[in-house]
Amino acid sequence: MTKGSESHYFTEDSSREWRRIGEQHRLRDELFLRRLEAWLRPGPVLEIGAATGHLSAILQSHGRDVTASDISPRFVAACAQRGLNAKIVDATRDIRSQTGQTFANVLAQNVLPLIRRDLGSASSALAAIHAGLQPEGRLICSSAHAWRTRHPELYYSPRQQIELARTSGLYRIVTVFPHQVVPTALYRSWNARLLNFLDFQAAKIAAVRLIWVAERIG
Repeated sequence: MTKGSESHYFTEDSSREWRRIGEQHRLRDELFLRRLEAWLRPGPVLEIGAATGHLSAILQSHGRDVTASDISPRFVAACAQRGLNAKIVDATRDIRSQTGQTFANVLAQNVLPLIRRDLGSASSALAAIHAGLQPEGRLICSSAHAWRTRHPELYYSPRQQIELARTSGLYRIVTVFPHQVVPTALYRSWNARLLNFLDFQAAKIAAVRLIWVAERIG
């Protein structure tokens, strides 16, 4: 993330863009999260880097006890406007002290401390998430490939992220699977189930992202 993009992340324009993205991805994510929930532990879920909270809102509609968090106060306010329990959380610091609780699950979708090529930040985030998880709690990550970014060399690849978690000694890797090959714009209510099937099955050949689940050790 460049200095300019960090500044943009806190603007109203960025908030509007993330709301648009959330709505665009809603059909895909409704079906995706139904599949992902098979890997969630019973108990509360913390989403870190929730942006405007569309994933948390879907999980909450499924009956989950969800806390949506982000480092941006503007995004946290947008999550609260959805009716979500929303907290400002820096995922590289003590999560329990910031939220007042521990969690059975932490959901992370392309959270920058976990994907930017900064070993100190990545290690701090993995340690903070570990401390914020209940015994045998799970970290569920959706890690996109950085191929389309302007500077892909600035980011850890999904496989490198998984290796960082594995070699930290804090987690055991439960599962890894590829997901998403169909352009989001093709999703419609009438074809969503078919495209969701393709997003999982064709992803074995080529995929936009890897989904990985890691369980807390100790």
